[in-house]
Amino acid sequence: MRAPRLALIVSSAALMAAAGAQAQQTSPAPAPASAPQAAAPQTTAPTTTAAFTDAELKKFSDAMTEVRAVSDTLNGAQPTPEQQAEMARAVMESGLEVTRFNAISNAMASDPILAARIRAVSAPPPAPGSVAASVTPQELTLYTTAMKKMRDIAAGTPNDQLTLQQQTAIGNVVADSGLDAARFSAIADAVAANPGLRARVNLERARLEREAAQP
Repeated sequence: MRAPRLALIVSSAALMAAAGAQAQQTSPAPAPASAPQAAAPQTTAPTTTAAFTDAELKKFSDAMTEVRAVSDTLNGAQPTPEQQAEMARAVMESGLEVTRFNAISNAMASDPILAARIRAVSAPPPAPGSVAASVTPQELTLYTTAMKKMRDIAAGTPNDQLTLQQQTAIGNVVADSGLDAARFSAIADAVAANPGLRARVNLERARLEREAAQP
């Protein structure tokens, strides 16, 4: 048989744990209950993923932490003028204009790639010299593509109850992934343990899913 035994690559549980860790972060993050609004009418802003820089998205994420702290106390109610001013102040202190913050917030709600980009730029970077830091863009694509196939094989099956046929099929996916067994195993372990790499994988997964959905 061409593929090595799965146990020689990485345990089924570890692979599925890495897949689960990715899946937990693929949905767009919800916007706060009431994002701060600009005092003047908001001008039309581009809302495609490419319209926002990584620097802007990092500022958005920083501001969102404080904005959501206020928003979470509202329980669906409209913010008071004081609360509105507090949220707007948090945005302005991040370096974003309120109109730009709102444009990102509105776009994020319907754009999984943008939501994944925000998580990626916000995640702490992997330690220099670590496996997580060494993963190249090409390896990221190969790994993410293989994990999608593995999730399809294991769909609906508890991690500790994969059949021998499923394990063989997963082993074949790894063998055909373009990564050698040791490297694939190292990346899988790093994805499960490192939020920064996991965020990069989730972003790549969102991009690949969009490409697959295009006619």
